[in-house]
Amino acid sequence: MTALAAAWRKQDLGGRGLQHANLELVRRLKRRAIAYALLAAAPLGLHRRYLDDRRGAWRWPVGTAVGVIAALLDGRLAVGAAVAFVAAIAYEARWIDRRLTALNKRIRREVYLAQAAAPPPGFTGRVLDETARPRVPSIAEQERLLRHLARSRRSSESGGDRT
Repeated sequence: MTALAAAWRKQDLGGRGLQHANLELVRRLKRRAIAYALLAAAPLGLHRRYLDDRRGAWRWPVGTAVGVIAALLDGRLAVGAAVAFVAAIAYEARWIDRRLTALNKRIRREVYLAQAAAPPPGFTGRVLDETARPRVPSIAEQERLLRHLARSRRSSESGGDRT
C-alpha cells in the first residue's frame, strides 16, 4: 500500500457521506485469504470466530478435544477421528465461501443503509425554475414539431390556404 493510500484511509471524513461509507466498508468486510489462513488452525475454531459464527467457533475445540481423547483411548478410533477431521476440513472449505458471501452482503447492506441521513432543515424537495432555463423538448415533442413544420411548408408551397 502506498503512503498516499494509507494517509487517505486515516482521514476522518465524519460527514457520513459515501466516502465515509466506503472507508467503513473496507474496514469491516471479511477477507477470503484471512479466512482460509485461519482454516489452518481449524482445531481452534479461529476461522469460525473470524466469520462471526460463535457456535461453530466453540464446536471446533470441543470436537478436537473429543477426537484426541477418543484416539488416546483406542487406536481404531484414531483412524475414525482422522477421517472425520479431513471430512470436516473439506466441508469447512466450502462453508467459508458461502458464509463469506452472505456475511459481506449483510455488512454492505448495514453500512450503506446506515448512511441514509435526514434531509436538511427546510428542504421541500427538488424545485424546477422553468423561467430561468427552459427544458429541452423530448424526442417525441421534437418529432411533432418537425412534422408540423414540414406540413406547414408543403401547404405554403402549394399555394397557401384556400378559404
